Amino acid sequence: MNKNNSQALYSKNFQITGHQGPIYALAQDTTYIYSASADKFVARWHKTSGQQDQFAIRCTQAPFSLLVLPDQNQLLIGLSDGSLHLIDTEQKVELKHLKAHQSAVFAIAANPQQQQRYSADAEGNVLVWDTNWNLLLTLPFACGKIRQIAVAPDGTYFVLACADGFYRKIDAIFFNEIQQVYAHQQGCTALCILPNGELLSAGKDAYIRRWNSAGHKQNAFPAHLGTIYQLLLLPTGHYVSASRDKTLKIWSLATDQICQKLDLQMAGHRHSINALLAEVAGFVSAGDDKRIIVWHASNAKTP
Repeated sequence: MNKNNSQALYSKNFQITGHQGPIYALAQDTTYIYSASADKFVARWHKTSGQQDQFAIRCTQAPFSLLVLPDQNQLLIGLSDGSLHLIDTEQKVELKHLKAHQSAVFAIAANPQQQQRYSADAEGNVLVWDTNWNLLLTLPFACGKIRQIAVAPDGTYFVLACADGFYRKIDAIFFNEIQQVYAHQQGCTALCILPNGELLSAGKDAYIRRWNSAGHKQNAFPAHLGTIYQLLLLPTGHYVSASRDKTLKIWSLATDQICQKLDLQMAGHRHSINALLAEVAGFVSAGDDKRIIVWHASNAKTP
């Protein structure tokens, strides 16, 4: 079933180039897109034009994860050696250098309702921080690499995508593990919490699976030809998946049916796609081809 062109929901608006290595993570505030690359730089780009800003952070190691806190003008960068660097995005100065992880930091998330921050590493540790970046708690799961932390919209729990194949749901009040579900052979790599409390998961097995709030499987289907690195909910009643197989796929949220495939024929990526970001008119993707691509919904008005 090839719906590459029959239903062009999204099309390429423009692309951004400038990095000299694969791009591992994206983040944003109201004005800029931030990108973290193997070239050891974190750069930022104007959302509407794609032009690079003067802001650029040179890291000592490759940056694997980003978190922007726009209300505080803060950017947190997680590095391959376990370091966390907190940057003031207005003054362009480092506020803190946190060295609590002993291995690469692959995931960072904020829980504003609980006034908590989370960081997770390659050894399966989750660190809980307060809003001033004081360490509150260390949660050792010994589950291998944690690639993503998905926080519930109401802040009552968060979910971890774990390399041992499980996703783990953690209570954000008492930090008890309230659910552990074996989701993907060889590792769970991506998560997306849906508005109705259901969960989408993806993994190295190239499958997407849908789970209800109790952890019971609702659907499962082969989605790509390689590891799925990201899932992103879109405001159009769709979600998008990004894969090592160089493609993006748009899916119906209601039916889990494929609606569109974005690949090289659609001026897409040439290599593995590692990161996704929601955008007002569509979404943003980035990957090993050193490019950031801004995709807009076909009916969206370009600013």
